[in-house]
Amino acid sequence: SRRQRQMCIRDSRSTALHKLMESCGVADLRMSDYDIHPEEFSQMAKDAKATMGGLFFCDRFELSDEDVVAIYEKSYR
Repeated sequence: SRRQRQMCIRDSRSTALHKLMESCGVADLRMSDYDIHPEEFSQMAKDAKATMGGLFFCDRFELSDEDVVAIYEKSYR
C-alpha cells in the first residue's frame, strides 16, 4: 500500500541519517551537554529566523516559529 511504501522510505531515510550522524561522530551529541534548555527554544527559533531567515525559504515547507520549536523539542536530549 501507499502508506507502507511511505513508511519504508521514512525508515530508510532515518537509518541513513543515523548512519551518517554516526560516521561524522555527532550521533551522541545532546543539546543538554551544551547547557541548552527547553525554555530557550522559542528565542532560538526567533534568532534562527532573524539571522538565517533566507535558509527557511529554501525549505520545501513553510515553518512557523512554533514548528521550529517543535523540532527542537523532538530533538532535545
